[in-house]
Amino acid sequence: MRRLVAAALISLLGLTACSSADRSPQAFCEQLQLVTGPEGAEVALLPGDAGRVDAIVDELQLLLERSPDDISTTVSALIDFFEAYQLEPRESRRDLLVERQEQLGAASQRLDAYALENCGLFLQRAVPTPIATSDPGIEATE
Repeated sequence: MRRLVAAALISLLGLTACSSADRSPQAFCEQLQLVTGPEGAEVALLPGDAGRVDAIVDELQLLLERSPDDISTTVSALIDFFEAYQLEPRESRRDLLVERQEQLGAASQRLDAYALENCGLFLQRAVPTPIATSDPGIEATE
């Protein structure tokens, strides 16, 4: 019986060691390069695609698993925003963007700075900047 328990523990410890993600700057940068590349959800899926936000959350989760301590809070903040966005009714999403614009912008800037400094990646993403009184159905005239 003891041998069976010992074997199970050794097996469990081995699985844990194999499944734990590498939380190093190198692992994070490799994952960041993948998710911000041409196959990443932000680039591959167009705004409005049904699965785009879900895919972005999944990619952020993968980044968090590889995030060193100095960037994990930023990645968590981005996950929190996109999860809230997922749960928000479509007609209220613009209000959520307005409400969290400053927080989202700050997290994005921190990620940009980390990517440039630690990964040598220049991230050029567009963070939505909604205007609370704008109507996307109105065309501007000059």
